[in-house]
Amino acid sequence: MVYQFSNSGTNMATTIASVHLLFLVIMTYGLPFHRAACIETEKVALLKLKRGLLDPSNRLSSWVEDDCCKWRGVFCSNRTGHVIKLNLRGPEDGGIDGKFGGEISHSLLDMKYLNYLDLSMNNFNGTKIPKFIGSLKRLRYLNLSAASFSGRIPPQLGNLSRLIYLDLKEYFDLNRYPDESSQNDLQWISGLYSLRYLNLEGVNLSRASAYWLQAVSLLPSLSELHLSSCGLSLLPPSLPSSNLTSLSVLVLSDNGFNSTIPQWLFQLRNLVHLDLSFDKLGGWITELIDVLCECNNSSLEHLNLGFNKLSVLPNSMGNLYNLQSLLLWENLFVGSIPNSIGNLSNLKELYLSNNQMSGTIPETFGQLNELVAVDVSENSWEGVLTESHLSNLKHIKYLAISNNPLLPNQTLVINISSEWIPPFKLKYLDLGSCQVGPAFPVWLRNQNELNILILGDAEISGTIPDWLWKLDLELDQLNLRNNQLSGRIPNSLRFTSQSSIHLKGNQFSGSLPLWSSNVSRLNMRYNLFSGPIPSDIGERMPMLTELDLSYNSLTGMLPLSIGTLYGLQILYISNNYLSGEIPELWELWDGVPNLLVHVDLSNNNLSGELRSSVGSLMFIVFLKLSNNHISGELPSTLQNCTYLRNLDLGGNRFSGNIPVWIAQTMPSLWILRLRSNLFNGSILSQLCSLSSLHILDLAHEKHKLN
Repeated sequence: MVYQFSNSGTNMATTIASVHLLFLVIMTYGLPFHRAACIETEKVALLKLKRGLLDPSNRLSSWVEDDCCKWRGVFCSNRTGHVIKLNLRGPEDGGIDGKFGGEISHSLLDMKYLNYLDLSMNNFNGTKIPKFIGSLKRLRYLNLSAASFSGRIPPQLGNLSRLIYLDLKEYFDLNRYPDESSQNDLQWISGLYSLRYLNLEGVNLSRASAYWLQAVSLLPSLSELHLSSCGLSLLPPSLPSSNLTSLSVLVLSDNGFNSTIPQWLFQLRNLVHLDLSFDKLGGWITELIDVLCECNNSSLEHLNLGFNKLSVLPNSMGNLYNLQSLLLWENLFVGSIPNSIGNLSNLKELYLSNNQMSGTIPETFGQLNELVAVDVSENSWEGVLTESHLSNLKHIKYLAISNNPLLPNQTLVINISSEWIPPFKLKYLDLGSCQVGPAFPVWLRNQNELNILILGDAEISGTIPDWLWKLDLELDQLNLRNNQLSGRIPNSLRFTSQSSIHLKGNQFSGSLPLWSSNVSRLNMRYNLFSGPIPSDIGERMPMLTELDLSYNSLTGMLPLSIGTLYGLQILYISNNYLSGEIPELWELWDGVPNLLVHVDLSNNNLSGELRSSVGSLMFIVFLKLSNNHISGELPSTLQNCTYLRNLDLGGNRFSGNIPVWIAQTMPSLWILRLRSNLFNGSILSQLCSLSSLHILDLAHEKHKLN
């Protein structure tokens, strides 16, 4: 042991420092094998605190033993027995079960040595933050975030001069008290000169917009600052003092500054995490990147400038060697990805989607062997992407390289050998609007962990290979729309809850397949499916919210089981060969109104009368039953559909007078088509009162002007 000390000054210094640290720990908390008993006065104080709290799940059931230091959430000094830490943080599952409520007792003040207090994630139901918390002078840690308090932050918290960590993120219930934080300012923080961590996310600080930077600059030890969604609006051009140059984390997102990147940011050379997303920032980022790259060991690991108006991605970006996360989506960046991107050997996340970028994806992209997630979709990529771009991405799970479908002249060809076996297992793949075909991509044959597969508008033809069905995938989304795929689709696919299937615009044929009961959106429009709609579709796919089977060759009657789809909002089965009467699809379910918003059954051979139960479509906006053989008078219950904007009943055999109540109960109508029916009587002058009406089509009716 002596030999080691004598041969290493560094080891000696480290050992001495460790001994000092151990001494401080023992002096503060006591030896681990010896613990002083609970202080009686503090035990009484804790019991008073318990009596004031609402504890629906009995989390404080252990607060009955003699030794309060053994109680749940209570931590004592081993040396003195004083309560030094109180952790009453609620559960984070979003429910109210397990969350404390009620009132916070003044008895907290009897715990003179308390240095840690966490009351976050509870439900104090709009009570005010107690002012007396500002008298707990030994506090070093205070967390009141998401605890459903109300009112302004008491300025007495500014008396906590020893405080190191303060988290008041969304301390109020945003849904119940949306304006409760509007009276806040930042005058009170000047006394928190020991503070290193400050989080006021979601707190309305619009009153401090003019001086917020000056206020936080008075905190000499601050290293982490979170002020996202604070309504600050003003981003000062200069830094009042040099105190903030030690910041390692700066989050100012969602403030809508609407300015360029200020010069004072260039002084923050110790940043590890910078988030200026959703701030309407414009201009170039070249100077910011150049400054952050000036030292060879740039500390920046996370950079989020997404959802702004920034442009020009500099080649110096590749000098941010420690960068792990780069989020630049939803901006105005143009040009290609810099070749220097390959230098970012630690990069795990790259998001450049929804910009105006173009050109080729550089092969240096393939050097990013730590990548886990990549999204460069919704741009205008050209050229060829091969396996050389992907061969080193051993950790990739999320890959999105789809092109913007509104720019059809820009084509990225995915040219990957059918013999290639990827070294990764994807969970998410989006190659939409790229030229993937003509054959289905064989290199996906070992991707048995896929949750989302998007190959829409990818110029793929032929049948889907059997190996895809044999992967036994459980999908959140399957999107193969607008290709030239043909053949039959098996019923064996499995889907997760709230999943979606988009197969429109292909040449799939055979009977209509029904899949997992978890599917919520099913779009099979523009295919060649034939035969009847399965009569048990409502029982087998009960979670459907959107069903689009239009433009197929389906026959038979509308299944009555569609009426059991209680969550259905969109029903499109137009342009088929359906016949018979429309069954009772839209009755009230135990008094609950039908949720359908869009219904299109046009261009079929439906007959019979329109049932009065159509009046239960209380939220319907779009109702199109045109070009069928529906007869009889319009049911008076239709006037319950007061949100209708498009009512198209043309090309049927409706008779009787045009009801006056159309003009009286449907004020939002944009389109009214009643043409080619058997109505009689006069054209109603009341229709002129429909001020939003754009199209009125009464052609081929035997009317006389009133």
